[in-house]
Amino acid sequence: MHSLRSLLPAIASLFAVHATMVTAHAQGNIHPQSTQYEWPTDKLVKEKLEHWQDQKFGMIIHWGLYAVPGIIESWALCSEDWINRDSTRSYDDFKKWYWGLQKDFNPVHFDPDAWARAGKEAGMRYLVFTTKHHDGFAMFDTKQSDFSIAKGPFAGNPKADVAKYVFDAFRKQGFMIGAYFSKPDWHSEYYWWPKYATPNRNNNYDIKKNPWRWNQFKQYTYNQIGELMHHYGSIDILWLDGGWVRPRETVNEEVLSWGAPIPDWSQDIDIPHIAAMARQAQPGLLVVDRTVHGPYENYQTPEQRIPAKQLDHPWESCMTLANNWGYVPNDRFKSAAQVIHSLIEVVAKGGNLLLGIGPKPDGTLPAMAVERLTEIGQ
Repeated sequence: MHSLRSLLPAIASLFAVHATMVTAHAQGNIHPQSTQYEWPTDKLVKEKLEHWQDQKFGMIIHWGLYAVPGIIESWALCSEDWINRDSTRSYDDFKKWYWGLQKDFNPVHFDPDAWARAGKEAGMRYLVFTTKHHDGFAMFDTKQSDFSIAKGPFAGNPKADVAKYVFDAFRKQGFMIGAYFSKPDWHSEYYWWPKYATPNRNNNYDIKKNPWRWNQFKQYTYNQIGELMHHYGSIDILWLDGGWVRPRETVNEEVLSWGAPIPDWSQDIDIPHIAAMARQAQPGLLVVDRTVHGPYENYQTPEQRIPAKQLDHPWESCMTLANNWGYVPNDRFKSAAQVIHSLIEVVAKGGNLLLGIGPKPDGTLPAMAVERLTEIGQ
């Protein structure tokens, strides 16, 4: 396979046309491009960041309970007006049904080596794997909760600790390894307290009035990230999603422009404390606290779009190969040409392209995803 660098001169003319794979739509699950950037000062972080910038093409895998019914990640749990749900089922019944999917998630054909080979053949060089989405379902054997892939019907499988085998498979193919982790956790009683309704994506109680409960959530989050940093081999990137979980003082005009509800209290989980622990275990770790500007947003992550002009700091466009991040039956996949055009534009503007794939509930990649990855590589 020709190197991307050697191909660039031959295809520079393609930039006459602005190729954008997907326009960010008016939904609450799209992270816009950040407007500020602060360079890291840690020597090891700077070295890893420079190495990451050379990788250019990565794979992000969304896989969790939402793959079983084939719905839009775990967002259906969120009671906001852009969410569509079956109107014949009450919200409480819907949540019970969704949490109950744990008993149905048994990916007996899980083959992470096949995933890694497909990514390698496509020319990808780094991985971001969803260890936990906003629903709180862990794709690793956490000791903090029974709500995980390793506690349901897949528990007896030799690969029940899914994240471990995903990371191992991609490491064997020479990938940099990233752990996606959702800061909110809608299953935790310390984030969504059953005492109250859950009107939106935020925690559902006043943290100022209930500091004990929030401190429990902070410790729970710290402990789960600690498990990932200490028990899953070498990790290069901690990719933190759920940008509404942030110190209240960081809510600026940019954040308000998203239109998402902002509570009066601070959803601060003490990222400096988490990052210090994580970097002690993983020296040089890149921490990507998406949209929370400062020393822990080591690179920016515009979602489903390519910046209009070249940026002078590290960034990646995270975009889906199909229309959805996770597996949805009969999803519509982009052509190899679309992906390649986007990759060319992203690289020319100094960024990386992180392409989203959603495995099926049985643990295999959709045939069309494998076909597209093969075409891209060729």
